[in-house]
Amino acid sequence: MNGEFRILLVCTANICRSAMAEVITRAMLAGTGLPAAMGSAGVHALAGHPMAPHALATLARLGLDGRAHRARQLDPGLVRSADLLLTMEAGHTAVAVGLDPDAARKTFTLPEFAALAAGTGQRRYRSDTAERARAIVESAAGRRGRQPAPDVRDPYGGPPEGYDTCAKTLGESLSHALGALLGPR
Repeated sequence: MNGEFRILLVCTANICRSAMAEVITRAMLAGTGLPAAMGSAGVHALAGHPMAPHALATLARLGLDGRAHRARQLDPGLVRSADLLLTMEAGHTAVAVGLDPDAARKTFTLPEFAALAAGTGQRRYRSDTAERARAIVESAAGRRGRQPAPDVRDPYGGPPEGYDTCAKTLGESLSHALGALLGPR
């Protein structure tokens, strides 16, 4: 089961959190050796809508461009095809698992996965491989506890600063999560 490692980022409307996370993830993985594909979707997506203006502005301040993004609805096919689903809230995780119960072992809130994956190690796998990334997901699933999974706060409808705070949270969590998936640098 080699090939690409597929990451799906999920939020509510797919115009703020998961959309920004997708762009940030692409930027963080650029130039690494991990053969990865990523996308995003919403549990109540505003299908076809562009990213929210404040989200675009926040990404632009980071030197990133989200103008090509168009929201899409989470569906069973997207859930099944992903190797890792990173949601923004526990409720999004429940929707994804409801669409495909087999997804429970590969679906986490982003902050939850960042914390769980950080301690997995997986030294027996070469860095930057899809095989290693899948082993990290499996290890993280086995370490999951009974504590409620932390959420990423939704900035939608709030002031522009809320989007900046959200992007910072996304960047920090993604840095830990992707660092674990990639392995020693």
